[in-house]
Amino acid sequence: MKRKQALGLILFSILAFGCSSPYGLEEGEGAAPGQDGGFNGYGDGATYGNNNSFGRGGAGTGDYYNDPQYGVNVVGGPQSADKDRIIYFSYDSSAIDSRSEAVIREHAKYLRAHPQTRVVLEGHTDERGTREYNIGLGERRAYSVKERFVAAGISPQQMRVLSYGEERPAAFGSSEEDYAKNRRAVIVY
Repeated sequence: MKRKQALGLILFSILAFGCSSPYGLEEGEGAAPGQDGGFNGYGDGATYGNNNSFGRGGAGTGDYYNDPQYGVNVVGGPQSADKDRIIYFSYDSSAIDSRSEAVIREHAKYLRAHPQTRVVLEGHTDERGTREYNIGLGERRAYSVKERFVAAGISPQQMRVLSYGEERPAAFGSSEEDYAKNRRAVIVY
């Protein structure tokens, strides 16, 4: 009987808190980017990740994007078009090709003109390789982009590097086409 009461209380709490506005906001108002991420990432990680380090990573990510200088999408800059924020890489490589150089130049021009703007450089990989190796490769990819930005005159303080490895695929599947879509660095404003 006590189990049923406890379960009922938990379900009621979830429903009551799930229907309320976060942080006392009314309908139509928004919270700062990432404000809910830490709480949601930790809760989802504990639920779905069985309290392992992979699941709890969402808490750090949410807190990371809660930094007011990151996660802002300024309308009108090169960040407006998703396809122009992605740098693709060859298999097991962090070398930047000529097409990607052009994308980086456009973003560098914008960042030089807007030195208050901050970006996060996310590194991603396909699912091949160990988790640890892919985190390292994703980091090398993000740092390759950062190095090009620094060479173009962008302050290192305008950028943060973050590697997701294989954890956030752009394409689900195991074809070479899917793998190619996942080998990337993303410039996030």
